[in-house]
Amino acid sequence: MASTRPLRPVVSTVLAAAGLVAACSDTGLQPFQPDAGAALDDKLEIKAKVCTSKPADVSFPVKILFVVDTSDSMSVTDRAGLRAQAVVQVLNRYAGSPQVQFGVIAFDAQVERLTDGFTNSPDVGMISTRLSMADRLTDYQGALGTAYAMLAEDMQKTSPAERARSKYVVIFFTDGAPDPQCSATMPDPYLVCEVARQDWQTAFNPPLPASLYPALMMGGDYNQPYQIYQNVDDILALQDFYKVGEVRLHAGFLFDPAAAMDPLAAPFNLNRQRGVDLLTQVAMHGKGTFKEFSAADRIDFLSIDYASIKEPNALAQLYVDNTNARVGAKGLVPDSDGDGLPDEDEFKAQSCVASGQSLLVQATATGGMLPASPCTDPLDSDGDGFSDLIEERNRQSGFDPRDPRRPPLSCAQRRDSDGDGLRDCEEAYLGTDPRLFDTDGDRIPDGLEVRAGLDPLDPMDALEDTNRDGMRNVEEVRAHRAPLIRLPREVADRYLYETSDAVETGDGRSCYEITVRDVRLVTTGGGVPNAPIGNNRIDVYFLEAPPARPLDFGQLRVACIDAKYIDGRVKVPASGKVELLDTDFRAPTETRNCVTPPAGGAM
Repeated sequence: MASTRPLRPVVSTVLAAAGLVAACSDTGLQPFQPDAGAALDDKLEIKAKVCTSKPADVSFPVKILFVVDTSDSMSVTDRAGLRAQAVVQVLNRYAGSPQVQFGVIAFDAQVERLTDGFTNSPDVGMISTRLSMADRLTDYQGALGTAYAMLAEDMQKTSPAERARSKYVVIFFTDGAPDPQCSATMPDPYLVCEVARQDWQTAFNPPLPASLYPALMMGGDYNQPYQIYQNVDDILALQDFYKVGEVRLHAGFLFDPAAAMDPLAAPFNLNRQRGVDLLTQVAMHGKGTFKEFSAADRIDFLSIDYASIKEPNALAQLYVDNTNARVGAKGLVPDSDGDGLPDEDEFKAQSCVASGQSLLVQATATGGMLPASPCTDPLDSDGDGFSDLIEERNRQSGFDPRDPRRPPLSCAQRRDSDGDGLRDCEEAYLGTDPRLFDTDGDRIPDGLEVRAGLDPLDPMDALEDTNRDGMRNVEEVRAHRAPLIRLPREVADRYLYETSDAVETGDGRSCYEITVRDVRLVTTGGGVPNAPIGNNRIDVYFLEAPPARPLDFGQLRVACIDAKYIDGRVKVPASGKVELLDTDFRAPTETRNCVTPPAGGAM
């Protein structure tokens, strides 16, 4: 839908029919006649005033995982189950916050997940009851291994963009040392370390469950400090592996001197210094904090930093793309339907290049003819859901832009969920993420990358100079050149960008004034029956991201301009100047109201 809001006045060349652009047709067009020997140039200059989003408007999830000791010693050190109350305090504090989710694990000799992954609506009553129980031994390794699995599962199912802004907070709470603690060189007084797991049913009375101590191997080390530290290191390594915003593990230790003197505590061999030394190292490996509680009624988890990792955004990258102009071996050529294939290639393939043209498809298997396609979607000549560009690029894999039976796989999802210019079924074929506009995180949207011939799964190809012309591929895309084609020396066309320094606002935004010059227009629709002539759709991509977080995928907003150019005789806007406001930039999944300069050039 075109927006005809008033724009700043500029010097203009008059066109008689002001409504020609909004109608996307040359009906009623009165061409401007330039002076003898003169012609309208084919360049556009774009000015934009655009601001980043408010930090408060950006989603930064916080996911809190409690790993709580419920071993038998807690029946002495925390008789009233106050550790459960401390957990519930945190659950209640953040109840109803959509950006805060919880996971809870209870551990003694067995490890039990009290939540199905992370949730913002945990069963508080059930969790409180279970954490108040006290029974059996203290399996650190099993608890930390379960925490690792629970975190990894959540990260796997979370989109990369959300992971990059998520903060995972793990709270490991206990009142003692791990038990049993097996050694390959020292005998185990509990015998469990010396008995093969398959013999537990007959060696112990009552028989031990097979689920106990999942990583314990007969005659080997188990719950040794180095193994515990390695478990914590593995948890922290998830941050880099899944490109998560932040992962921290905090350790809490309960040691009540009065409880330790209780005769009932003697079997548990409570040792403050041993616990402090071990858990201090656990917190150091977890890049978190260690906190000791001298009594159960002092347990407090609210003092831990649960704040999200909100940071103000800055301009990370800017692209301008004339969707109706492609760069060929000899320079700029028209792409009337904006599908990424130049008209000359579509004419050779006899595929659609504009709405209104029919397509008769040759049946390759039988030699017969398929029914004529009305070309209701010029981007997809044969109507099979895959765009002509994807099919032409992948002919060797069985695609054909003129045959709806090729490829044999169907396009189940024709929508573009992330607004990157690729349909979901195309992303499924390419292996890109339909939830993420920039799958490889190189700050080039997937659709632009595919049009340029780059790999949307390779974050390094943006920095290469594939055609060896002295420009990196990402700069070629910005300049609207061809990263894979080495153009003749006389073809010097490139978009020129100027960006002001950021102006900070009181609400955490950064605002920029942007100018992009030498955006060349082309005459589209030539030789195509019933096609609109001269239409040029210009997309302006504004990518913002926290400057200190290069792994953050950022946020993308896009504005668009409907311009027109016909063989040096007609140009809209005649002045060649267009201005965009912050409100013209929308999320890529939102419907965009393209700015349509008035035909007379008045802005």
